[in-house]
Amino acid sequence: MKAHIRIAVKDLQRHKNLKIELARVPFSHNRQFLVKMNGKPWPQDGRPVCLTRMVTTPRKSLVKSVQR
Repeated sequence: MKAHIRIAVKDLQRHKNLKIELARVPFSHNRQFLVKMNGKPWPQDGRPVCLTRMVTTPRKSLVKSVQR
């Protein structure tokens, strides 16, 4: 399935990149996406994820890494 949205995030302190690809789930009325992070399905079971959860999870991990 071709990605509808691609997002790239660079963490300059840790020298890491995060590449996120979102593909819309066909026939889904509640805005869910199939997500791949760095080429691997996320979450690992591969189920669709709402946009809110997809945005908050990487944000929380980045904030935790900065607070250390």
